[in-house]
Amino acid sequence: MINTIEVSGSLELDNLRDWYSAEELNLLLIDPELEEQMYWKVTGNYGWEELESTGQIPEILRMVTGYGDTFGFEGEEPASRYAQGARLEDGNFMLELAVVDGSAYNMRIAYGPDAENTSSAPDDDVARFGPQSLSLAQVHEVLTSWVLGRGLPDGYGGSIHIYG
Repeated sequence: MINTIEVSGSLELDNLRDWYSAEELNLLLIDPELEEQMYWKVTGNYGWEELESTGQIPEILRMVTGYGDTFGFEGEEPASRYAQGARLEDGNFMLELAVVDGSAYNMRIAYGPDAENTSSAPDDDVARFGPQSLSLAQVHEVLTSWVLGRGLPDGYGGSIHIYG
């Protein structure tokens, strides 16, 4: 289990920045001892389904067809981490990852060199084809790495918002 209090101090989360690199966010996301069953859900699916393998992730994302349709992944109850996202108007996806330990450390994921200049405030829209507008392949790459406890692949980053 990740010591979020220790990581919060390392990342100085009492003074949130607009951007954290993959290396920094991985302090919260990498868990080499992770052995947790994951569950998934999409818009129109009223119950949680067991994730059988990471190979199932693209199939699940393809079920999210309409603008505003959502998806979610989470671990066993009580959930210590979750991922959520939505289909965007440009046909791509928005993705957020979170670690829960008393508070929810929610990270909106972005990719590329312009990602540092992008607002990740929870109420801000994602720009069409901007750094937070991720393709199915990108979301698959990030979710697969996250499900396996490996954190974010190189080139990704985001901001952290703390709830609770």
